[in-house]
Amino acid sequence: MRKKLILSVLLFIICAGVIKSVDILNKFEINVFDYIRYSVGMTPEESRYLESKKIYYGFDVKDAPFSYVSFENDQNMGILIDYFNQLSVTLESDFVGIPYNDYNLARMLKEGEVDAAPLNITRYNRDVFLFTQALYTERSKILVRSDSEFEHVGDVNNISIAVIAGTTAHHAANEYFGGQKNVKLILAKNLEDCFYMFGMKEVDAILGDEAQISYHLNQAIKDKQFRFLSESVSEEEVAMAVNKDNETLYHILNKGILELKKTNQFAHIHSKWFGSFIPEVKVRSASGSAANMVIIVLAIIFFLVFWNRAVAEQVNIKTKELKESRKEIRDILDSLTMGIIVTDREDCIEMCNVTLCRLIGASFPEVLGRNIFEIEALAEYLSHVDQKEAFKYNGLYYLAAWRDFDVALGKKILTIEDYTERYRYELLTRQESKMIAVGELSAGFAHEIRNPLGLIRSYIYILRKKKSTELDGHAFAVIDDSVDRINRLIENLLSFSRLSMENTALVDWASVIEGILQLEEKNLEKNGIAVKIQMGAGGGEKLYLNKDILELVLINLINNSVDALKERAEGNGEIRLNAEVSGDKLVIDFSDNGQGIPEDKISSVFNPFYTTKDTGTGLGLYIVNSELSGIGGHISLESRYGQGTTFHIIVPIERGGGIDTE
Repeated sequence: MRKKLILSVLLFIICAGVIKSVDILNKFEINVFDYIRYSVGMTPEESRYLESKKIYYGFDVKDAPFSYVSFENDQNMGILIDYFNQLSVTLESDFVGIPYNDYNLARMLKEGEVDAAPLNITRYNRDVFLFTQALYTERSKILVRSDSEFEHVGDVNNISIAVIAGTTAHHAANEYFGGQKNVKLILAKNLEDCFYMFGMKEVDAILGDEAQISYHLNQAIKDKQFRFLSESVSEEEVAMAVNKDNETLYHILNKGILELKKTNQFAHIHSKWFGSFIPEVKVRSASGSAANMVIIVLAIIFFLVFWNRAVAEQVNIKTKELKESRKEIRDILDSLTMGIIVTDREDCIEMCNVTLCRLIGASFPEVLGRNIFEIEALAEYLSHVDQKEAFKYNGLYYLAAWRDFDVALGKKILTIEDYTERYRYELLTRQESKMIAVGELSAGFAHEIRNPLGLIRSYIYILRKKKSTELDGHAFAVIDDSVDRINRLIENLLSFSRLSMENTALVDWASVIEGILQLEEKNLEKNGIAVKIQMGAGGGEKLYLNKDILELVLINLINNSVDALKERAEGNGEIRLNAEVSGDKLVIDFSDNGQGIPEDKISSVFNPFYTTKDTGTGLGLYIVNSELSGIGGHISLESRYGQGTTFHIIVPIERGGGIDTE
């Protein structure tokens, strides 16, 4: 925005400069650079020049009304003389006029007899002299009677014209009318002879300098029975000429002449010398005003075009940014797992995201513009809008809610969120909270039961010594089995309530596994179960891991497999254990060929208190899963009913940490 403002100011300055330049050219007949140059004061060199000498200028002694010598008082007279008199006052210097014949004026200036002289600006004179600003334009025009049929020079036909021999007008007439036999030039010695022939109707018109003819008419005839044709036969500018080695005087004269123009002295001098016939003495162009208007119009058009392009460019940039922003917002909305609909005041859909289209099984064209309550696939979601709890639909859980988007325009947003994962997590969290409470209760409950169990076991021991019958011995045996069963239940409850706070230790993990299998060897042999062990990578390596949890996992899995394999009638039960170190974890695959688990029960095996055994507590696998999860491990299973089950166990390893128990 700042660059555009600077550019606009710059363009305004340029346009204003162009307009001002045209105005200066029209008023003072010089360009803006010369105007600025000659508007400053005199330089020290120019001031010294004016103070050091008088300035002599030559003038044509027979060039009335511009310059001549009065016969009455022998004084220098004319417009040019008045110019120099005003220059003398303006520049505060002495200007002295020296009269010459017109033919000698240029030669006297070149030879240095005078410092300046008014000369026509011709190609030859330009090669010899420096010329100031134009003082006036010498125009050769044709004077006719008021009732003449001619209006323009080009209309002249079949007439005779009086002209002073040897003048600029004479040379211009020969060029202009050369070859036209119906235009006859009558040569005269002076302007008085021309008017005599014109008055005696010996000629039809007079051709000469417009200013000289106008002055003669004002002095002698003073009426309006004559007029000039509109165009000139020739035009030559007249200016003050100085020798090319006198640039100081050249600049002094230019500054003085510009000051006379600024103070309107030229107009006063002209009004003094001319009456009803006032010639054009200023440089003017018939196309000047039109050219000025064209320049101004072009400047305005350029400014408007540039401004329009700048605005269009900014609009394009902003439009592109807006499109990119809209695309970015669209991409963000489409990446959300939440379905979003924006509706207007009439509940018609203005916008929705990809997730919403997937939920209702429709495309954008099928949804946009439709009333939200007329879309059947949205009916179920809308019926549960703003409920505080998730609702179940197509096997998943959702939350739907209305929100105000733009109250003034009546726009709203409907959000449909897939709440399934959060719902399940909340259920699991609540279940975990319950299990923590159950664990704390179980711990207290188990301790309270152990006290009377100890008493029962002690008194049974005393009573067994006093048994008298075989029935008494059987009763004591039943009581012992019941006490052992209750004690195992208490141990499971205590394990369930106890958190794994043990630190890792540097252990030979392969030896730990083999040791567990040796402890269970008799139980396995008793039930005819074969065990196959395969130790993979890292089998002889000591690792930092949680030994207690590893033992807990293996004991629980072996006991579960033994119970499962007891049901096999063939008696060829088998347990396969593969273990290896992979990166920062110990990976164990534990399999048996028992009855397996039905597919619909697999998801429940790690839940607390879930069991398929008549005497089971349903806490074993739950405890294993909880303990492994607590240290960053994992357990999962694969099972086919009637073929067997495989557990995949991951126990994390701490490299270079823990306690060395060796």
